[in-house]
Amino acid sequence: MIEWLNAAIESVLAGWRELPSKDALSLAVSMGSFVIAIASFGYVIRSRRRDATTAARNDLHSCIAEISRLRTEREEKERQLGEKFHTAEHATIRASLDDRMKLYLSKAVLLSTRYRKLDLTSFDNLLLGAALADEGKYRTSLRFHRRAVKTSADAADKAAALRLYGEALIASGRPRRGRRRMRKAANIFRSLRRTRGYDEDKMNYESAQTYARLIQTQMRWNYRSKTRSDLIDFNRSISRIKDRVHRHAMEEVFAGITGSRRAAAEPAPAVAAEVSAAPAAAPAAANATSKAEPQVDAPVTSADDDAGRSLPVVSTAEMDIVSALPRTADLEQTSSIGR
Repeated sequence: MIEWLNAAIESVLAGWRELPSKDALSLAVSMGSFVIAIASFGYVIRSRRRDATTAARNDLHSCIAEISRLRTEREEKERQLGEKFHTAEHATIRASLDDRMKLYLSKAVLLSTRYRKLDLTSFDNLLLGAALADEGKYRTSLRFHRRAVKTSADAADKAAALRLYGEALIASGRPRRGRRRMRKAANIFRSLRRTRGYDEDKMNYESAQTYARLIQTQMRWNYRSKTRSDLIDFNRSISRIKDRVHRHAMEEVFAGITGSRRAAAEPAPAVAAEVSAAPAAAPAAANATSKAEPQVDAPVTSADDDAGRSLPVVSTAEMDIVSALPRTADLEQTSSIGR
């Protein structure tokens, strides 16, 4: 191969030496023109590609801005109209919002797929992933959530991206991977509470919120094998929150998850009436009845109210409640945390 190449070069040089000076000059000028033409063609292609990428980037950013505006507009309409928003009277408003959302979302997904060198921030990827999840396209949203995790420049942003990524994984049929990422997000938030530059109570609240959303997502999609241990960690994370408003919000979520069986285990009104109407035949039975009934004569103090709100470490009785968590239909009636 090398010998053949050397022979070809020698034949070209020999032919070049045999050419007259005018022919050699014309050939050199022609070769230079050819090189310049090729360089110009490459520059034009690269310039057009750069212009197309710039236009696609601008279109993508405008689509993301419209998606954010439409999500905000929909939330405002739902807050203003309440339950009437889903009635037939406002079907036109819902259809208009849904159509515009699908239009901008499909265009954004197409642009981000065709042009891979577009500079999208972590928030942009999270917004696109959340919009796709709202449309029920969980598997498609995984790509954007994965990009959000990779492009996160801050530890808290990475934990928030991992939380949404885990929810999408659970919803798409990968509960173990999703649970592992959501628990990792909760651990990141918990570790940041002692890091300088982060608010300790805010990180505790984010950690508790991550556990709450993990439990709710698992119960919604009927993955309950690890919910008991997650609920214990959720209860422990609530005890670390010092802000009263945030703590009370998490306590309500905890009560909404574990309170269904407590309400079902209470005696029926007819049974309670029969027990109260029964004569007190023996002192032992009277003592047992008085112990079973609540003490309503003593006034409730503020200290008792605060003590009732505090959540201790999960006891044996609470673990019995955890062992039979409410079904998905019961969970949908409880209040969910705002994303």
